[in-house]
Amino acid sequence: MSQPAPSKPDMTADDTDQQADVVRDRQTLEAELEVLREENRRLRESYARARRATFRRTAVGFFAVGGLSLVAAFVFPALQTIFIAFGGTGVFAGIVTFYLTPERFVSASVSDTVFNTLADVEQHLVSELELQTERIYVPTASHPETAARLFVPQHVEYAVPDPEQLEELFVTGVEAEQGISLPPTGDRLYTEFEQAMSGTFGTGPDAIATQLTAALSEQFELVDDTTIEIDSENQTASIAIDNPAFGDIHQLDHPVVSLLAVGFATGLDRPVTVDTRDDDRFSGVVTVSWDTPEQPSQSSDAATPEQEMAPTPETD
Repeated sequence: MSQPAPSKPDMTADDTDQQADVVRDRQTLEAELEVLREENRRLRESYARARRATFRRTAVGFFAVGGLSLVAAFVFPALQTIFIAFGGTGVFAGIVTFYLTPERFVSASVSDTVFNTLADVEQHLVSELELQTERIYVPTASHPETAARLFVPQHVEYAVPDPEQLEELFVTGVEAEQGISLPPTGDRLYTEFEQAMSGTFGTGPDAIATQLTAALSEQFELVDDTTIEIDSENQTASIAIDNPAFGDIHQLDHPVVSLLAVGFATGLDRPVTVDTRDDDRFSGVVTVSWDTPEQPSQSSDAATPEQEMAPTPETD
């Protein structure tokens, strides 16, 4: 005798209403989310337009000052030279301001998030490989596409590899030269600094520090203020930093620290090491050292040239 097939429980009217409510709620939330996205997009565009309008109003003001000065030069011939100078300056400033108006604005929080993510990845790499805390910035004059590379050694007793060996991420070969080589964040900043620089880059520690700190505060606006202290005897430069961008300067390859290190390595044309410390008077202090790294001592078992040339005593 066959068993009757079990019948599915009938859905009550309440269950049907609940499912319908869930569908309606989801559709409502999706619609509200889309409205919020559109509103956020509209606000960003409105903010960008407002910033561009501010720049362009400034440019119009410069043009107006320049135009009025040129007109005044013809009205007042006695002051023609002065008014022509004002007019030329105003027109030039207007042109520069108008054409250099930024098209996109990136908030500081976005920039901080991007750098912090990069710093975390690099720090995890260093931790996983159990590398040392030393940070050596090596100039790469033989490779014009980069100004320097960041070398993190594996051993306490290390030797700085040749620039050719630093092209790869993992530096292998001689045990003392093992580690990793990273492109420093300050490399591109140094390129921008070099392109905007008027005159030549200094070769002495004082000149290098002065030019780099001016770029940090005026060109890139990465710090509010800096204080320089050069110790020629110990071959170090200490730069106190006030209110740096991108947060804590103790992070691996912080842009402010990196630009200083790349600049010193390039200007002095030798590897430099960097160290950061806290200071109650400032946000932090960056110390750049260009001492020659201590080379690992040779094994005592290795024969010296005198030992190799010494005659072997004859035995009877």
